Parts: sequence; C-alpha cells; structure tokens
Amino acid sequence: MRYALLALGAFYLFFYEYLPPAKRVHLFGDIEGYHYPLLNYAYKSLRQHRLPEWDPTIYSGMSYVGNIQTGLFYPPNWLLYVANHKRSGLKFRTLEMLEILHYWLAFVLAWRWLRRHTRGDLPALLGAALFAVSGYAMAESQHLGVICGYAWFPLGLLAIDQAAGTHDYRHLWKLAFALAMCLLAGFPPTWIAFCFTALVYALIVGRWRAGLAALAAIAFSGCLAAVQLAPTFELAPLKQPEVTYRWGVPGGAFFSAGYFTPNYYDQSGITARYGPAEENYNYLGSAALLALFSLIALRRWRSALPGLLLMAAALWIITDPGNLLLPLIVQFPLVREIVRKWNFLPVIVVAAAWLTAAGISAFQDRWQPRLAWWWAAPAIAAWSLRQWLVWRAGGEFMTGWWTLAEAAIHLAVLVLALSVRQPLARTALVLLTVFVEYKVFGTSRRFNSEPGSVDLMLSMDARVGGPEFTGLDRKVYAELLRHPQYRVMMAGASPGTDFRHYGLSSPQGFDPFLPRPYIEAVGDGFTTNRVFGTPVNNTRFYDGFAVRYILTQSGSPEDLQLAADVRFRPMHAADGYFHVYEYLDCKPAYRFAPGPVRALHWEPERRTFRVRSDTGGDLELIEQLQPGWEGWVDGRPAPLLPARGAFQKIRVPAGEHEVEFRFRSQALRLGAAVTMLSLVGLAACAWSSRASRQKLPSPAGHCPTQVHPVS
Repeated sequence: MRYALLALGAFYLFFYEYLPPAKRVHLFGDIEGYHYPLLNYAYKSLRQHRLPEWDPTIYSGMSYVGNIQTGLFYPPNWLLYVANHKRSGLKFRTLEMLEILHYWLAFVLAWRWLRRHTRGDLPALLGAALFAVSGYAMAESQHLGVICGYAWFPLGLLAIDQAAGTHDYRHLWKLAFALAMCLLAGFPPTWIAFCFTALVYALIVGRWRAGLAALAAIAFSGCLAAVQLAPTFELAPLKQPEVTYRWGVPGGAFFSAGYFTPNYYDQSGITARYGPAEENYNYLGSAALLALFSLIALRRWRSALPGLLLMAAALWIITDPGNLLLPLIVQFPLVREIVRKWNFLPVIVVAAAWLTAAGISAFQDRWQPRLAWWWAAPAIAAWSLRQWLVWRAGGEFMTGWWTLAEAAIHLAVLVLALSVRQPLARTALVLLTVFVEYKVFGTSRRFNSEPGSVDLMLSMDARVGGPEFTGLDRKVYAELLRHPQYRVMMAGASPGTDFRHYGLSSPQGFDPFLPRPYIEAVGDGFTTNRVFGTPVNNTRFYDGFAVRYILTQSGSPEDLQLAADVRFRPMHAADGYFHVYEYLDCKPAYRFAPGPVRALHWEPERRTFRVRSDTGGDLELIEQLQPGWEGWVDGRPAPLLPARGAFQKIRVPAGEHEVEFRFRSQALRLGAAVTMLSLVGLAACAWSSRASRQKLPSPAGHCPTQVHPVS
C-alpha cells in the first residue's frame, strides 16, 4: 500500500502536463476521435434513463451493444459517468485521468508480481516501471482500450505464480477476472495477447497442469464477459471479412534500434504532428540494457529463463518461421480478422520486465556500492535536470545512431546511482534517473499529444455539455436536432464519428465492425475499409439514405458547388466555419408508398408509425437490419424483411395500423444472465481460495523452470 500511494503521486508528476492545474497538452488520436464519442454517447443515453443498445449516429444505425470496443460493461469506465454526473456531457480530461490511473494500476500490479521473485524492492520497481511506462505503453496512449486491457496482465501472471507455487488452482480466479477485465476494456487483440502470455507463462512455471488450468481460466473469462461477448458474436457474421494476420516477417516495430535507442526516430517535441515511424517507438530504457548486460556477463540463465522463454514465444508468433502458424490461424476467422502481429508486442514487454528485474537483481548481488550519496547526487541531478529542461523547452534530442550516446550516458548515470552506499539514497537516485528517462522519452511524444485542452477549447460545445456544435450556427444546429428522421452528411470522405457527440445521425462513420450488407448498399466511394465519400451533388445517394443536410467547410470546392445548385438551400450564417445546405427534395428515413405515414415515436431503440392504405404494402425503415430488431403491427409480432439488402421493412395489411420497429438484443440478455451466474462462481472461488493462501516455496523446487527469486 505504501508503494501504491507513493506511486500515485509519482504518476501524477509523470503526467502532470496532461492534468490540472498545469495542463498544457492533451491526448489525441483514437482516444479523442473514436473512444471519446463512443463513451459520450453511452453517458448521454444513460442520462436519458436509457440503456444504449442501438447507435443511430453512424452508418445509418448500428448495434451499440454488439460493438465490443464501446467498453460499455467495463467497470472502470463507470467512474467516468460518476465523475461527470452533474454534466450533460463527458469532459475529455476525465478520459485522460482514467487512462493515467490505468498506467498507475499497471505499475502497482507489475510490482506485486515481480516482487515475489526478487529479494529487494528495487529490481521489482524497475521491472514494473518498464512494464508501465516504457516505449510500448507510451506509444499506445492514444488507444484507451489497449492501455486499459494491458494494465491487467500482471494480475493474471501473479495468479499463475500463486497457483503453481501452492498447487491450488483456485488462485486462478484472479487470472479469469483479469482476462475478463481486459476483454471488457474493448480491444480483443490485447485479450488474445494476454491469453497467449498467460498460457505460455503457466506452462513455464507450472508445466502442463498449470497450462490446463490456465486454459480453463481463459474459458471462464469468456463466461464472465458474456454480457459483451454474446451480442458481439451475434453481430460478427455481418462483418466484412478482413485478413489481418498475414504471412511474412514484419520489421520496423518488431526488430528496430528503438528498443535501446530512445529517440532513434526523432520523436522529440511536444507540439509537432505525426512524425515518421511513430509506431516503432518501443524504448525499454537503460535499466533493461543494464539488466541484459548483467545477465549475459554473470550467466544468470536460470533466473532469466521465464523471461527468455516468453520472449522466444512472442518472437515465434510474430515472425512465424516456416509459415507454420498461419495455416492454423486462418481456421479461426474471428482471430485472423482482428489480430495483427504487432498485437503481440505486449508479450515482449512482459518478458522484458521479468528480465529487467532478474538482471538488476543479479547486478546488485555482484556490485558493491561504495560511493557516498553526496558524491553521486550532484552528477545525477545535473544530468536529469539537463534532460528535463531540454524536454520542457521542446528541444531536440539526438536522433539516429547518435542517440546511442544518449543511451550510454543514461546507462552510466544509472550505474552511478546503483553505486551509492546508503540504501534509501540509492533507491531515490535510481528512481529519479529512471523517472526522468522515461518521462523525457515517453510522455508528450509527437504521436500522442496535441497542445491545449479539449475541454477549454470546446467549453461551449455539446460534447462537454454545452449548447453548441462548434463551428456551426447555433440556430442551424437546433434545426438539425428537430429532425432526427433525416440524416446529416459531411462533404468528402469524413469519418463522421463526431456526430455521436451531437445527437445527429449520418450514413457515414468510422468503425471496424462495418457490416458487409451496408458496404454493398453504399457501393463505390470507399477510401479505406471503413470510410467513404460521395459526390456532393449525388442526390440519388441522398434519397436512398435519407440525407437532408450537408455540411461543408466554408470556402471549400464543395461549398461553392452547393451554393450554385438550386436543389440545395443554404441555412448558415456567412461567417461560420461550417456551411449547411438543405437538400430540398429530401425524403425521411421511412417510406410507405401505398398511403400516408406519420411518425409517432422516434427513439434509437423504438420507432413507431401510423399508416393507412387501401391495398396494404411495405413500410420501409432506412435503418440497418441487424440481429435484435423486431417488428410489431397493432401490438402483434410481425416478421421483418430485408430492404435493399442493408435496411428493413414490415409488410402491413390494408387499413389503418400502428407499426413499430423495436431493437431489443436477446443476446445481450442471455449474456447478462451468464455473466451474473459466472460472477457468483467467481466469488465462491475467491472466497474458498482465501484459506489456502501462502507464500511460494523455496527455490529448491521440482523443475528447472519453477518460479523462484531472481537472485
């Protein structure tokens, strides 16, 4: 607990430029453009006392509960809703705080795991720091689901140690819990990497019995997360097939100098936009470099063996020598469509954390500290201050192979800190050295930060609870909100995910779960596998997708083209950033050719209409037909039929009738029941395992790879 509280303060300082009162940068990328709109939509729905099962805002509607990346059922995300309960929108800084708390959690759990295998605190602290804030974790800061899932790895490994050491596999309830939390965090490839790590580690420390028990825990984690998995699997058959795990040896991020050279790819600066090869940033730090030298020089292979085997397993699955793995992967469509080879980089970081703890422990065993702290402290403080000032001023560090010199200086400073005779001073100076090193080469990288605060820049915006759509005339925005039966489109190939913030619906979007029938309905115009555009005067598309409003940037070619077209009416103020044009011949998102139709109720999960005809006919709803939609006519179930492949319709008899389209995911309810039963089993297992808790046995164990102190 002492280290956890101290670490909390240290992590506040580590990320101080992201946090009040000194906030001057913010995270950007997917956390701002994808995760933030998703979570904000859920929060605003819950404020309306509605569970968000359906998302009408993108791609003419999609299942929200069927999108595993929403994180709707990830318990830590609920802290966001509590922290913002008095606001009508989520503050972006609360997402940043949530992610920073997960960095802290990753450190604390990694320290708990590694501390079982070291005789002192310092090697475990350095291994935990590498796991929590080295290059991989920092480079993934724009992916909220990755960091939230990654933080739970050490808890699962700790559970495997406890189970293997006591031969009581009830301890693996922690592994099942950690895996379930990782999966619910919203990035399945990280969960798959976690499963791989847990299985390999269990085989290393406990052989085949522990491996089988780990497999059981993996399966049970799926039951714990069934509330999210069930609707996801229900929607998965509609997804456009995409093979992401391919043959070939990857380069760059996997085999680069960036592991040991801190700024090889010129990632200095705190305000620059994307730089070259930003995904190659996997810097491990001087502690890992010293640990590697120590393990090799002192031949401590026994203590390094778990880390080496984990590393070998990770490199095998990444490189797939002999093309042996690919034929197996392609037999599992869901795996081959979501997993890429770089998703296994966390396994390398886990192995590096173990090797760092083992190597530093070995170094301390052989190195005799002789310096008084007042001799070493000035040099260490001077170098740390120099690095801090260069970083703080936005200056450039050395790049390319020249950065090896910088790495060598950091290594020398770390050895100097470890040479201090007084234990407390030694620990403080070592942690200062590592803190500054990871700080200047980790936070505010050009690929994960932008200047300023989203909440301040958009203080009146609807995304944070204000009344405005920033850049759009307020009266025009209010007019768009009054007509939810019509859709809004951004001119050009815009992702359109921001519409989630504003309560608007669009045929555009940005989501990996884009269904195949919808792609076929759109036809041409896709610039990526999930982003499409259409000519700004394509009225045929507007008719087919119920588009009434087109947003353009003031002065753009699309803006000038629509201004000259009599089929479109300008609605905007002349000086607005966005110009809005109304398509005058627009049609709503419901059609009934035989007679009049009137919308009675319009909510995301429920659409009710009054129709009248002499002959009967089809009432079409231009909303994606996905599992969970039900049809009702005069209170009685009615079959839903596909309309134009992607949409839905109900056949209505002659006369006057009330017709309802209702979305209610049965898979969600079945999954929730499985999750609740599984939680009861988890609680029972956790309770029964309390009596059997004990420390791991001494190193004199039953096999060469048994878990033992890395001395």
